[in-house]
Amino acid sequence: MEQTVTAIAERVLERLRRVPADQRVLVGIAGVPGSGKSTLAYPLVDRLNALLGVAVKEPAEVDLEDVIAQPGKEKPEEQVAVAVGLDGWHLTREALDRLPDPAEARRRRGAAFTFDASSYVSFVRSLRQTPFPSSIPFPTFNHALKDPLPSPSPILPTHRVVVIEGLYCMLDVEPWRDAAELLDERIWVEIERSVARERLVKRHLHTGVETVREEAEKRVDLSDMLNGDYIREHLYSPTQVVETVHDPAFATAAVRA
Repeated sequence: MEQTVTAIAERVLERLRRVPADQRVLVGIAGVPGSGKSTLAYPLVDRLNALLGVAVKEPAEVDLEDVIAQPGKEKPEEQVAVAVGLDGWHLTREALDRLPDPAEARRRRGAAFTFDASSYVSFVRSLRQTPFPSSIPFPTFNHALKDPLPSPSPILPTHRVVVIEGLYCMLDVEPWRDAAELLDERIWVEIERSVARERLVKRHLHTGVETVREEAEKRVDLSDMLNGDYIREHLYSPTQVVETVHDPAFATAAVRA
């Protein structure tokens, strides 16, 4: 994984060197549920900052068992590269209840139609504004509340590289397509369908979402796998493909340009 992160970071920095000082480099990392998007995105941000001379004192925490990661705890004003999770654009539960079929919306929460896509597209467009706005707010997902909240740290003018990770940041469907077109690098995390399914079942059991394997499998098959199939069927062309290897260390084997 480390070699893959470094290779991507160097590619992003080469692009950053070529753009004017009043422009950002936008990186999208997408993949099906369970592919390991966050375990690539947050270490990538740490590597980018380190290569840019920013001291990384509290790096991202990678959970190898559940194949998920949490961002580092660096001070936003000291960073050049930052990560943004698409999960912040989940519709609130209150908003889901206003949809035509609230029960289906809650059951399928995580599907593309349960996100505020228009707000997300507006956010990505704002990242392209020049000169840079003084700050660009964005939402994050609060797992305790099970709803999005405003991020305490907005995007600042000093943030020259923004890495966005999420299921639908490379979706070739309106209005998502409008945001995908604005990304300089579109990185797809490839994984075998059966491997992703098993990861998700184990994750749901380990995190307590489900307590019985049969129920975890049902949740995965009736939601996560459907979302993954939809993404594959409507994928905006990636600039890179990262292939995930299924091993205890969750290493990533190679990058294809």
